[in-house]
Amino acid sequence: MDEYRKVIAVCGVWLSEEKEYSFITELNRICKDRGYVVVAFNFSVDSLDVTEDLMQERKLMELMGYINCEAVIILGETIKNDTMIDYILKTVSYMKVPAFSLELPLPGCIHISQKFDIGFKNIVRHVIKHHGCKKVNMIAGVKDSEFSIERVKAYKEVLAENGIPFEEKRLKYGEFWDRPARTATEEFLDEDPELPDAIVCANDAMAIACCAALRERGYEVPDDIIVTGFDGISSGKVNYPAISTVEPDNEAEVLLIFEILDKLHNGVDIDADTTKYVDYKIRPSHSCGCFDKNDRETRERMSAMGQVMNEQKWHMMAMNKLMLVSNELKELHDLTPLLFESIGLWSQNLYFVSVYEQFARNENDDGEPQYISDDSCVSMLCVKRFDNETDYTLFKEEEVMPGFKEFLRTDSGISMFMIRLLHTKSTLYGYLLEGFRTMDERCMRRCEEFGLFLSTSINTVLKNQKLTKLNERLRRINREIERVSVLDYLTELYNRRGFYDELFKMVESLDNRGKYLTFFSIDMDGLKIINDNYGHNEGDYALKMLASAIKNFAIRNGICARYGGDEFVCAIFTEMETSFTADVVRQRFEATFNKSKSLKEKPFTISASVGCRCALINDKLDVEELMRLADEDMYIDKQSRRKERM
Repeated sequence: MDEYRKVIAVCGVWLSEEKEYSFITELNRICKDRGYVVVAFNFSVDSLDVTEDLMQERKLMELMGYINCEAVIILGETIKNDTMIDYILKTVSYMKVPAFSLELPLPGCIHISQKFDIGFKNIVRHVIKHHGCKKVNMIAGVKDSEFSIERVKAYKEVLAENGIPFEEKRLKYGEFWDRPARTATEEFLDEDPELPDAIVCANDAMAIACCAALRERGYEVPDDIIVTGFDGISSGKVNYPAISTVEPDNEAEVLLIFEILDKLHNGVDIDADTTKYVDYKIRPSHSCGCFDKNDRETRERMSAMGQVMNEQKWHMMAMNKLMLVSNELKELHDLTPLLFESIGLWSQNLYFVSVYEQFARNENDDGEPQYISDDSCVSMLCVKRFDNETDYTLFKEEEVMPGFKEFLRTDSGISMFMIRLLHTKSTLYGYLLEGFRTMDERCMRRCEEFGLFLSTSINTVLKNQKLTKLNERLRRINREIERVSVLDYLTELYNRRGFYDELFKMVESLDNRGKYLTFFSIDMDGLKIINDNYGHNEGDYALKMLASAIKNFAIRNGICARYGGDEFVCAIFTEMETSFTADVVRQRFEATFNKSKSLKEKPFTISASVGCRCALINDKLDVEELMRLADEDMYIDKQSRRKERM
């Protein structure tokens, strides 16, 4: 036997649905015997108009293109979107491998279809020939639909071949679901006093509803009336009584695929656009009286259902916790321990979560890309068997997963792989790869659920991340707005509003109680002369130089502001009472002016009139009065200096 298994890819939407799961289970079983392994590419788009989602889901086909596949099987009946079909066909063409399409003829694919009409004929023959029924009623699906017409035709042909005339009263339509099927059953009973021997239904859902309606009327199935269905759904298997039905022959379908593959490998030409047919197989059960109502199979199914329900409870609790905690996270790497905890009960499987590097680097704040082109990925979670081996390894997307080939070995213990994308409508984050050691329907559905919850959790963390950045940016903007709103734009000293806010905070502070406040009123001399003779730019220069001198004067224990025009104020807090005079203050200003080389080159000098008053900071302090007195002193100083200049 080869060391590595060959890969068969399966493409479809929501692969845990019963019909798809049943086929994949049979494919997986036969693949094991033949040295193959299934890699299922599980889409989540199941509607006709989902352009945004499709932009994300096309990435799944790129991943398939990176894997060396022997063949691709397309579950065409599950895919409702032509654009998605086109993506798949282009990928298959690029891969140059045989492609099989089930129940949907596609160009370049070998089409395999189940013979619905023959399957339905066989179940009708069964109730007539095996059980001897003569009065056989039918509940069809939607009137005039293709599926109903086909099955009604099969019903009539079997009646004819057994010499039983068709009676219109024995045909009603149940629209393929519960309530209309119940109504049809009740009409049969009300309109004809003679009970039918059997009621054949066009699907199992209607057969289940028919059994329930008969039981409510006091009739036993199959003792009074035989009931059969069609399509073989699991709910029919655990119904009371279990429904006799016809189900797809998945084994024959898979064997046909391998028969064709063998021929192709041996050089036999097969028309790529041919159609091959497989019969449905009859599955007699309790509702026609073929099996004992207490058989072992039913008990086993009920036991399995109980286990599934219990497992669903635990998984839902884990996923709810994942969602709840992720609401508080702001970094993707903080999500990893939570993911490991969330899958703890099922970590015997291989779990691998890949996210694109741009998200792991926390660089997604400039908008959400519609489609990822960068193929740099980070392994956010890698659980190989009970152990979290995540190391945030960087790798290229074409690898699918670091070391993936080793899991294709015959002794890897992984029986099947499933890949799902992690995305929202607008953004693709990465993908989830799960390898099943033992595979059942619940495993596949759990993988789908985990992918959905994980996509939402990643989206939540990234939104939190962006919100945190936006909030920080907003705080910075608000701080800047607040700073600008209290500063003079020219001198960057406080403006009037900023000065008053800060002054009263300092005066009211308990730390300044008992200290002294000295208030200075400062008015620049000759600003108009500078503006008129040398221009407003030079006037602004002079104002900034004076502001710088005032700031230096009050730098250690005071605050200062430009009131407007050529008016400035300053407040200094000291332990002792001060005795500043206007001349002393001007000398301090001159010390700053003398350090400026640029001022020495100017054709003008800068001076100011100053008034100051000092007072103790206590409950009796009147700041407004102190400012008024300092202002009066400044005007006195200005007047006296004018007289001196005259």
